[in-house]
Amino acid sequence: MPNMTNLNIRHIDAAAVAKLKRAAAARGMTLGVYVARLADLHDLARTWTMPDDLSQAYVNRDMITDELTALGLQTVTG
Repeated sequence: MPNMTNLNIRHIDAAAVAKLKRAAAARGMTLGVYVARLADLHDLARTWTMPDDLSQAYVNRDMITDELTALGLQTVTG
């Protein structure tokens, strides 16, 4: 099990908290797991926008879909 801790966020908009909780629940995740996966997604997105050769970054739709699915962050309905 990974090293776990608590995160207290002050002055966060109540609507944002509700939105995050709904998104986590829709994916069967705790809020903590959902936020951690969003952080992973952020790190991954940074790698997509900073190519090693400094050329134009290109990420295809299938690659994004695959990564979102791997993180459990694909779109849900309901």
